[in-house]
Parts: sequence; structure tokens; C-alpha cells
Amino acid sequence: MWWALFDILKYSFSSAIWGILIAVICMALFVFLIKGWYKDATFSPVSYIIGAILFVFLSVQCVLIIGSLKIISTTDYYETEISRIVDNAYDASDEVTKGQSDDIIQVIIDRFPILHYDIGGGEFSGFTAKELPHAMADELRSFMRWYIFRRILWCLGFVIVGAICVIRSMSKQKKYVSSNLRRSVSYDDF
Repeated sequence: MWWALFDILKYSFSSAIWGILIAVICMALFVFLIKGWYKDATFSPVSYIIGAILFVFLSVQCVLIIGSLKIISTTDYYETEISRIVDNAYDASDEVTKGQSDDIIQVIIDRFPILHYDIGGGEFSGFTAKELPHAMADELRSFMRWYIFRRILWCLGFVIVGAICVIRSMSKQKKYVSSNLRRSVSYDDF
């Protein structure tokens, strides 16, 4: 995951900007909801530390999500590139073996290193050379959608754990009314 994050940052700085912006929006919503539910409580220093850690975790996941969305949006380009590679190496009706598909995957990874984490373990056998590029692109899209879903689940888990920790760390403001004040004020005074 960490190498994928660094590759996304290397190839697409805008993914980092959008991911961090989304994390900021999520944190603002997080604070708004907690303050809405616990009006009589204030954040303690520990709450702010937990919030900062949660922001870092959410930022990493959001950057990975945005990077994955960019990969999905460029899958048609990758499919075209795979078609060029396959067309140069095989006849359209040739059936591609697992070893040949691994060689094609290696060429794609060499040209587009960011895809190493996404198609590095794919197994494509039984396809003709004409069908292979579309099958690889579909597999990439499917993998990226599952990857995004897992990142969203991680975000949700971080938010739930963060909310529990922040709520437990908040200090409650007790509203004490002095008993002397209650005795000194009577209805006769009004």
C-alpha cells in the first residue's frame, strides 16, 4: 500500500491534492457531527491528537481512492496500449498462453510502473490475442473498483474508531449552580 501511495504521488500530484481536500471535508463533517451530538462537551488535547492521527489515516486512504479513480478513468488508454503490444506480437486469432500473457503484463508494467500493484498478479489464459486487451482492461477496472471499496471500508473503520476515541477523550462541562445562589433567589424577588 505504501509503495502504491508513493507511486500515485510521483505520477499524479493532483491525486494528493484532491485526496487531502476530501480528507479535510471529512474531518470538518466529523467535528460538526460530534459537536452536534455532544453540545455540552469540549475537545481535550487528546481529542485533537486523535483528530490529527485520524486526518493522516483518512488522507492516505483518500489519496489512494483518487489515484484509483484516475487509473480507472485511463483504462481505455491502457487497453489501447495493450492492443498495440498484442497486435505487434501475435495474430488476432492466436490463443495466448499464461506465459505469453505474463510477458505482456511485464511489458505494460515496464511502461506504466503505477500498474504494478494492480495487474501484477493477473492470470490471463484462454483468450485470443484480439480478446486479451479487453479482458485485461476489464480485470483492471474490476480490481480497482474492489480496491476503492476496501479503501472506503478502511475510512469508515478509522472514522468509527476515531469517533469512539474522541468521544471518550472529550471533557464534559458540568453546569453547577451554587446552592447559595438558589437560596438567595426567591420568587418574592420577582
